[in-house]
Amino acid sequence: MNSLHSSSLRYHSYFQPIYSLAHRRTIGMEGLLRASYPDGTMVPPVVLFDPQRPALERAQLGACARGLHLAHFSQMQPAQTWLFLNADLEGFLLADDGPSRFAELLQQHGVAPHQVVLEILEHAIDNIDDLAHAIQGFRELGCLIAVDDFGAGHSNLDRLWRLAPDIVKLDRLLVRDAAHQARARAVLPRLVALLHEVGALVLTEGVETEAEGLLALESQCDFVQGFWFARPAADPPNDQLITPRLDLLWQDHASREQRRHDAALHLQNTSIRAFRLTASRLASGQALAQAAIPLLAQPDVLRCFVLDDAGRQLGDNLEPDDVVHCLQRQQRFSPLANTRDALWSRRTYFRQAMRQPGQVQCTSPYLSMTEPTPCITLSMAIDMGDCYQVLCADLRWHDPDALGEVLR
Repeated sequence: MNSLHSSSLRYHSYFQPIYSLAHRRTIGMEGLLRASYPDGTMVPPVVLFDPQRPALERAQLGACARGLHLAHFSQMQPAQTWLFLNADLEGFLLADDGPSRFAELLQQHGVAPHQVVLEILEHAIDNIDDLAHAIQGFRELGCLIAVDDFGAGHSNLDRLWRLAPDIVKLDRLLVRDAAHQARARAVLPRLVALLHEVGALVLTEGVETEAEGLLALESQCDFVQGFWFARPAADPPNDQLITPRLDLLWQDHASREQRRHDAALHLQNTSIRAFRLTASRLASGQALAQAAIPLLAQPDVLRCFVLDDAGRQLGDNLEPDDVVHCLQRQQRFSPLANTRDALWSRRTYFRQAMRQPGQVQCTSPYLSMTEPTPCITLSMAIDMGDCYQVLCADLRWHDPDALGEVLR
């Protein structure tokens, strides 16, 4: 059963599939309630779920939706698939008998609790302790907990630590912004990594374009959901139709990674000869200012500097004779300009160099702290006779897949 009649409306259970990027198949379905008038015209969701409805009506609508979705899910009997259900506060989550009544409903439809993921809005209640207490009964029942629309409104990471969800669903605005804004694109994978550290799997919802799907994949999101894959339907498409679309994302990702690798290799190769010459001059006893003349003449070199074997910077940064560049940095980031004695032992370029003395190392692109701009860093540990020193050179990074690229 995926529909129900009332005096004025007919209610329908629709499912929108949720896909695992790694497994390349459906791992869940979100139940979405739809309604139609007697003449068959669909009721707009904004009308059906009007927040101005009385609380009792909203609670009744939520109960109707859960019953329909469970009956529909039971009828389909999808193997190894979660059913994602919206969990209302009033009349369900905050009800004292909510878990026991839900257990009876699950038993009635033959659905195991571990097959159900309850979606909650962490910002829908002011008292986070009440919400954490409310979901504990459902967690003990065996249900999984997902936080929905994270990143919208007043979402806070400290609330996530208290709720300890199994899954976090990122609000679609996050991936939409990342597709058009460089800063948002840089932040998205770091946000996903942080949510993983909290102990949650991450689902990007509202994916409507191939570019947004690729961003979700490259940001290390676990699951995806959205119109680009499949729209909500009474009978969702099978994986034979969707897996090729997921494979297309993986192919695009591999192509982009290859282009980035080639660009980094090209950037490295254009400066490697001058870098090795500078290292050789340092090893022979020349001062950095003299030894680095050929290196600083390279077009993409931002700066070079030397660290001791503990990662502490010896002397100042040396930069090309680029007056405009230097003035811009001095005006905007002058508190960061003096790096003498700065400790860079946490940096990948230092650790890599000390592990393999005498070999040139190259980092992946990252944001320089000295002057916040994307760069890669060449480094090499040089044997100075009684100790090692690490020569480093920051090179300006040109992303071959800069924003604005139209996917082929």
